[in-house]
Amino acid sequence: MIRVFDRYISVRNSVYFICESLVVFTFIFWGTTSGYIARGGIEFYLIAALLICQFSLYCSDLGLPVPRFSFNTFFWGHCRAFLGSALVVFLIFLLVPPPETLWSPLGWRLVILPFLLIGLRLAYQAAVTIRRWDTTILIIGSAPVASLIKNMVFYDRSLGYRAIHFRWDLTSPDTLAEEWGRLSSIVAEHQITTVLIALHDRRGQLPVESLLGLRILGVEVLDACSFYEKISGRLLVQSLRPSNLIFGDGFCRPSPLRVSKRFLDVIFCIVGCVLAIPFFIILSILIKIDSRGPVLYRQERVGEKGKPFMLMKFRSMYEDAEVKSGPIWAEKDDPRLTRVGRVMRGLRFDEIPQLINVLKGEMSLVGPRPERPVFVERLRKTIPYYVLRLSVKPGLTGWAQVKYRYGATEKEALEKLEYDLYYIRHLSVLFDLTIIFETIRVVFTRSGAH
Repeated sequence: MIRVFDRYISVRNSVYFICESLVVFTFIFWGTTSGYIARGGIEFYLIAALLICQFSLYCSDLGLPVPRFSFNTFFWGHCRAFLGSALVVFLIFLLVPPPETLWSPLGWRLVILPFLLIGLRLAYQAAVTIRRWDTTILIIGSAPVASLIKNMVFYDRSLGYRAIHFRWDLTSPDTLAEEWGRLSSIVAEHQITTVLIALHDRRGQLPVESLLGLRILGVEVLDACSFYEKISGRLLVQSLRPSNLIFGDGFCRPSPLRVSKRFLDVIFCIVGCVLAIPFFIILSILIKIDSRGPVLYRQERVGEKGKPFMLMKFRSMYEDAEVKSGPIWAEKDDPRLTRVGRVMRGLRFDEIPQLINVLKGEMSLVGPRPERPVFVERLRKTIPYYVLRLSVKPGLTGWAQVKYRYGATEKEALEKLEYDLYYIRHLSVLFDLTIIFETIRVVFTRSGAH
């Protein structure tokens, strides 16, 4: 895997994406580099159609083909994405109509483009399914992370890995030579270049001499938890040791990073507030018509370093919704939601007023979700390292929000914390930008929201 903006991306998928782009651009510019340029610039319309098409695929979770899709899901998912693209392209062509002389070369390319992309992705899916491109990794040990890695590489074939599990027998020193012989034969047979160590406790159990032997053979030896962090985008809290936080990379926020992150917050929020003016007017009217109570709802949340602040949202629940129940997490089909509130929650429009909190410096555009004080006190007592979430400003959106559904239990809060800690560890402006684009996809697909 390669590291891009503190995210690890499959080399195989990256190579495929480059090849797909080259094929498509060759198809677009084939026969258009001479006469058609002089006749009006077909390239503008074709490139616009291609970019809209790729964006639609990205918003439909089809940015890169995932081989675990069934054929029906694969085919109809692409068809829906292309239909949406066609509607947008049609509207653009109405606003900026191409010259009549371009309709012939333009039309047949636009018709063939979706079939070309589907054909390329089906060929890629077939090639990956036969496993000839998978990289075999060997897992030594039986810690819980071993099962997590095996399951993840099995169900997400786009990662490009196939896992073999090796259980090291440490019951007797006499078996050490036999185990080394078995290990070296497996490495040679499967041409393994990466070995992951997933032992419960390395003290007195780590087969140092055998691992040194693997290193001499040119095999890469990695910690299983670090490898899982790369492929999943989350830190395993249960396997996290204080030394990882104290001596490891990340969790560093120098002044230039803080200044650039704040600059990004202010620019995006100013633009967002201007664009949100029509939504403020329309949603305010709908909220007042739908139910009694104020338009805006203020609620105490915990910010950076545990400092409380008042979060602003469009009111999506009935007035006094928690008088009987008390503070509880939101849930699916929450009966406390109004009709307008249910729609706003699905589209995340209820969070638009939080732009004001960002401008005031109480929140950031990207960061962990701000929680209520009662939940923070409860979770910090039961979840290790939960207090680390408070080391940065909470965000309007975040890595956990785009990668995981809304957490409504302590177990789900633990899983969201693992994504939050990954974000805090790899904090950067470029990472924030990738999360913003991911948020656009989540809003379009309405995934993850309650």
